[in-house]
Amino acid sequence: MRKLHLTHIAFIFSTALSVAIISCQDLSEFDTQQIDQVLQADKIGSSESWGFRLNLIDEGRKVLDLEASYAKFVENNEESFTEISGPIFITIYDEATGELQSTITCDSALYRSSIGVFEMYYNVEINTTEEKVLRSDYLKWQRFQDRMSTPLFVTFIAPPDSISALGFEGNTDLSEYTLNEGGGTVVID
Repeated sequence: MRKLHLTHIAFIFSTALSVAIISCQDLSEFDTQQIDQVLQADKIGSSESWGFRLNLIDEGRKVLDLEASYAKFVENNEESFTEISGPIFITIYDEATGELQSTITCDSALYRSSIGVFEMYYNVEINTTEEKVLRSDYLKWQRFQDRMSTPLFVTFIAPPDSISALGFEGNTDLSEYTLNEGGGTVVID
């Protein structure tokens, strides 16, 4: 009798377990989406690199070389970006000719590769092959549009002239630019 009772309990337990497993397989679409959403939230990837070097080549032409002390690449569901710490040294090449165009130094930067935007911070300095210099503490470079801008204070030097302004917009070789609210010295021969 006791053996029959244990067999009966084991049968009931295995039947209940089978019913539970089968019912879990039939989750609603909403429940499945909720579970996927929770699982995807944890899928954040990152990697780090010391002595970081980045060489961007677009359609077979060198676009830029970047050297920095440290970089952290972060990727999540919404975007991917690289946090870069310096000192940072960037060499920009003319995309049409491959010729050296400008160099940029700064202390730190953020690069969003999907939209081609660099944001550079602290002690930002651009030097062009035409000996023009731009200095600021923040500069946003939209690489795909060849546009640089900052709402902050800048010093622009085009020897022998020097101009300070609050705000700047221009291209990477500083051949076209707009300075907002500013003043300075201009030497007229």
